[in-house]
Amino acid sequence: MRVDVIDGFDTLVQLRSNWDAVYAADPEAQYFMSWTWIAGWFKRLRYQWLVLAAREDDSSDYVGFFPLQLRTERARDGAFHNELRTGGGYFAGYSGFLCNPDVQDDVIVAFAETVKQQNWAKLHLENIFMSPRRLNGFLREFSAPAFLTGKVRRPDDGDGVDHDIYVYVNLPGDWEEFLNGRLGAATRKTARRTLRAIDDAAEYRVTDVTAATLERDLQILLQFWENQWGAKLAARYHPGLPKAMINNFRNMLRCAFEDDALYLPVLWQGENPIGVQATLIDRKNRSLIGVLNGRDLNIRKPAPGFALHLYSIRWAIENGFAVYDLQTGDFAYKYDFGGIERKVECLFVSTATRRNLRDSLERRSLPVVLVRAKALHQAGDLDGAVRACRQILSADRSHSGARQLLEQLDAARRALLPQTLSVAARLHQAGNLAEAEKIYREILDVEPRHFDVRYLLGVIFLQQRRYGEAEQQINQAIEIRPDVPAGHYNRGLALAKLDRIEDALASLDNCIELEPSHSQALALRAALARSPQPAASLTR
Repeated sequence: MRVDVIDGFDTLVQLRSNWDAVYAADPEAQYFMSWTWIAGWFKRLRYQWLVLAAREDDSSDYVGFFPLQLRTERARDGAFHNELRTGGGYFAGYSGFLCNPDVQDDVIVAFAETVKQQNWAKLHLENIFMSPRRLNGFLREFSAPAFLTGKVRRPDDGDGVDHDIYVYVNLPGDWEEFLNGRLGAATRKTARRTLRAIDDAAEYRVTDVTAATLERDLQILLQFWENQWGAKLAARYHPGLPKAMINNFRNMLRCAFEDDALYLPVLWQGENPIGVQATLIDRKNRSLIGVLNGRDLNIRKPAPGFALHLYSIRWAIENGFAVYDLQTGDFAYKYDFGGIERKVECLFVSTATRRNLRDSLERRSLPVVLVRAKALHQAGDLDGAVRACRQILSADRSHSGARQLLEQLDAARRALLPQTLSVAARLHQAGNLAEAEKIYREILDVEPRHFDVRYLLGVIFLQQRRYGEAEQQINQAIEIRPDVPAGHYNRGLALAKLDRIEDALASLDNCIELEPSHSQALALRAALARSPQPAASLTR
């Protein structure tokens, strides 16, 4: 089985007929894996994406597709890494891959092997919806000790709702059968009264979306949704999240409408809209999939959400659909319609090291990392920008953009050396050794032959009783400036602590030769010469 990695939209467009054929043949395919949904999402996605396409040989059609997002993230330590996420976006109720069932086992192994050939630290399987045979076959290829797998906990909104539980309703062939068989007596009575009020069209009415009303209807829906959820999401997660979600909802619902896959009834009271229900039409599976709804929060009777669900279910039954999918969350109202539960989880695969495979950035992400490095530079985070450039060059030694930026950064950091050293020295004198060490190392990264910094770093190691590292650092300082007595003295002290007495005496002799009256060197040399006990017991 051969797998090609597709990352160009023009190529994806050319594959539509092949994609549609696999979609039609796959019994596990659902609308969120359709070409319309995936292509519509990828066309507008601000992140990178790729599609794994499997075929049996170079001349045959593809028999499997695995859409993925490629994300570039920055860890707390400042290093960049890559993550893969199942395609379709955060707004896809289900995710997975497509394949011809006759060759699914081979396709699954080929997909897993190709995923492992990419450089990433974490693979997110969001809202993964496939048979145990497929899922277990895929995860089996990511075994310990190289990989870790597990479940991702969804955010807890504090309302007691389990969003791993998806609720759907099996629809009979007759509306009256649904009313009498699925609804309780009180709910059935309310349902009949509600729909009768809509059908009479005296005060209430429902309109269906058309090309002429699409933008109006979407705006009504999204304004209702923002009124209900915008402030909560902005406060909990990020101020820009509601607007981003609205833009994505609008784009994807437009795509569905263009594909004749959007059912969007609007409930009106007179000339005022009071509720909207956005539902995807999955004709392959004879299913309506609830995506989004919005309502006027001031309207209680008739309840707009309840009315639109009833109206949509009746429409679904009349048009031969078998499933009304209410999607994520075990909200109580869903069971009023005869809801049935199934579990859809978010899973992950990560490298055991939590770093990218092969400790290298994914080459497709290098342009993104370069942009981020330039942003760090502009924000004044020179060290962060330098680290990003070096990660790029580690993945591609000939990357001219990263090399040029690194030269600019080195020049900027050299210009700041006196100021930076002053800050480090003050921290050192104040006893903040960890922060001083950090800055000393940053300076040496720019100017590795800076004597004062190399020497002072060795002194910090002495103060921290890291005698081996102290001797190494001070020795390097002496190689830069062998004429400084203090370097030889402190090297001798470190060697004495390491019980390397002969080496310590030689270093102290060098100090005394440069400064015959160096009292500390003279005293330590005398103590070493007459003391039989291990030097580690000597005091400085």
